[in-house]
This record gives sequence, structure tokens and C-alpha cells, in this order.
Amino acid sequence: MTKLSEDLSVQKLTSADQPELIELMKEIYIPSYKHIWSDSGEWYLDQMYNPEAFQNDLDDPKSHYYFVLYEGWKIGILKYSYPESPELVDFPNSLKLHRIYISKEYQGKGIAAQLMKRVESIARERNLNFIWLEVMDTQLQAQSFYRKMGFEWLFTYHLDFKKLLPKYRGIQILRKTLK
Repeated sequence: MTKLSEDLSVQKLTSADQPELIELMKEIYIPSYKHIWSDSGEWYLDQMYNPEAFQNDLDDPKSHYYFVLYEGWKIGILKYSYPESPELVDFPNSLKLHRIYISKEYQGKGIAAQLMKRVESIARERNLNFIWLEVMDTQLQAQSFYRKMGFEWLFTYHLDFKKLLPKYRGIQILRKTLK
């Protein structure tokens, strides 16, 4: 476990954590995103967090996957990988922020900002050039947060997940330059 502040820490995920991870994501993801899916998001959770997909993430040497703990309670997840560049454009020597999910009741406490600072610190320690991420073009609160953290919009593409309602398929690529 890595302590980020008096109340906040991250705990590296292991294979044994998959059942707890899927349950946590049902608690966090479904209430926030069920309106964007034809099946309330069950397909997405199964695709991202089934045992095989989860193990593949853990086996990837570029991948770093954590529970986020606040006052000892598991309240979210953090996942990033490096080096990794988007398929559509080359960002050499970059870190991709895959996921920051925080339970609604813990949002607004500066937790995501602390996690972003941690990720940026890791990227700088490894002399990476960029941090990049994908955000839905309809998630204005998330976009605002990332812009406050120094990210800039580069382009938008459309995600072709059949169970994702068409008006929610726009994905923005945001990037923060470190050098």
C-alpha cells in the first residue's frame, strides 16, 4: 500500500481482487453511467472486469492498477499504463491514464486531484513527455476537471460499442505536456 496523504492511499490490485473489483465497480459505475447504455452498463463491466480481461491487465508489464482507499475504505480505482500511445496518433514516451473512478459520496474532496498529482509525479520521475486520456464528450464535469489539471483537447473520435447509446459515443483525447 502506498500512502498519498493522511487519509488517502492506493493498494496494488492482485488476481484475488477481481471479485471485489467487479462489485466495487457495480456500486460506482452503474449509478453514474447506466443512462448511457442500453443494458445499464452490465456489458461494459463484464468486458472490462471479467476474470480474463482483469488478469490480462495485471499481466501487462506496462499496466498499473490500484484500489483507492480513503480512511481505509475502498472507494475507487486508479489505472494507468506506460509507455502507451493512442492508436490514432503517436505520442512518444507517454503515460495513459485509463481510469479514475471514485464513489459519488467521496467526490469533491480533492481525491481525484491527489491521484492526478501522483500520476503526474510518476510520469515525471520516468521522464515521460505526456500524459493522455480519453473522456466522453458528454462528460462536461470530467472535462472541466482535466482542463483544470492542465490537459488540452486534441481530437474526438467515436466509440463503436453497440450497447452504448449513439449520443454518448463521442470520445475526446486530452493530453498534458510534461516537457
